[in-house]
Amino acid sequence: MSANEKQIKEGLKMIGNTVALVTSQQGNLRDATTVAWISRVSNIPPLIMISIAPERFIHKLILESGEFNVAILGEDNEELAIYCGTNTAYEVDKFKEGNIATFKAGVVSAPLINDALVNLECKMVETKRAGDHTIFIGEAIAAHTMRQGRPLMVTDRLCTLEY
Repeated sequence: MSANEKQIKEGLKMIGNTVALVTSQQGNLRDATTVAWISRVSNIPPLIMISIAPERFIHKLILESGEFNVAILGEDNEELAIYCGTNTAYEVDKFKEGNIATFKAGVVSAPLINDALVNLECKMVETKRAGDHTIFIGEAIAAHTMRQGRPLMVTDRLCTLEY
């Protein structure tokens, strides 16, 4: 890696990102994956953007179901974020093995996370390929505030920016 590439990588790490679990379910298949590339894109309607690599298990679930949940994690959820970000649903049921407590969503089929600060149920409205990721834009159609707290932000321990 060149000196300039290293500087770019370090510079990109300085962009503040909230950490969330994205969940999706299609039939009996479900997943929860850690994301930090997330942003609001519109107030009216309330649109959220998430960025997911196509090789991730959840990618196909979101495409097939057309919906997902964004569970904003609190500062005390770092271990949960690491667990869901370092394990793959191709090999393990993260909900079962990670003992992740969920509850049934009101509108979407994706499981909601009990220990999140808030869960945002989203219906997909658009996808766009962007480099090595797919941008999913979803409309927040329901929200569930679970507790108060400060959101978990990306740290060096959570940053997996590799290229």
